[in-house]
Amino acid sequence: MKQPKTQEEISFPGEQPSPGLQMMWTDEYLIRSYEAGAYGTVTLPVLFQFMQETAYVHATHLGFGYHELKTIERFWVLSRLLIKIKRFPMWGEKIRLTTWPSGIEGLFAYRDFRFTDQSGDTFAAAASSWLVLDSEKHRPQRPEMLNERIHLIPNARAIDERPSKLSPLAQPEPSEPFCVRYSDTDIYHHVNNTRYIQWIIDSYPSDIHDASQVDSFEVNFVSEAKLGDIVFIETQNITQPDLVQQSLHCIRRQEDNRVISLARAAWRTRDGK
Repeated sequence: MKQPKTQEEISFPGEQPSPGLQMMWTDEYLIRSYEAGAYGTVTLPVLFQFMQETAYVHATHLGFGYHELKTIERFWVLSRLLIKIKRFPMWGEKIRLTTWPSGIEGLFAYRDFRFTDQSGDTFAAAASSWLVLDSEKHRPQRPEMLNERIHLIPNARAIDERPSKLSPLAQPEPSEPFCVRYSDTDIYHHVNNTRYIQWIIDSYPSDIHDASQVDSFEVNFVSEAKLGDIVFIETQNITQPDLVQQSLHCIRRQEDNRVISLARAAWRTRDGK
């Protein structure tokens, strides 16, 4: 069996990064009709899609993107993310998303995100934690091996806190189980992280969506779900002052009861209500 390369054997193809690389990267997005929900505003899963895409583009620009890591039998996985949202932009709005690597601690490489509108006002911000895994055994590798290609901006933070490690629920209420579909999977042949967000958001009744909107959302991606897996969502509501509702969620695989993802969603009164 082919063994993954050791850290000492790793080398990147091509030249070393030039001083002209952009340490902070900005992409512009237009909110399209199919990215808006019932109230004409962009949905939370779409914001996650934007962050995923811009992170990929910037990592590629810096020289340690998907294709570069594939040559050394490694790949990135998003482990944790915390986003705080002041408002959801409307269909037809143009927005900007700026991202940058913001530190390394242990096995985690940190990346921050800031969403701004055409006036330059910040309407959402996020912090994320990423892991580098080896392609064969999916074991975490220390990201220090990428130090020469990670240009850190440790003093620039989109939000003050890092995403935390969430715990399984103490008093869960399980949903009806459902099957992972082909459209849920990604290039790694497991469920794309944005689909977990969609599943959780879809688990709320319509009256919550009508009366409120997400104020903050924190998620841990713990393990993988694949095509054909039967999964279910556990939910536990908790009391939080000044919020319509705050809920904890745990997505589990039915076959072995394994935790796939953990999340915490805080909802506030919908704008205009």
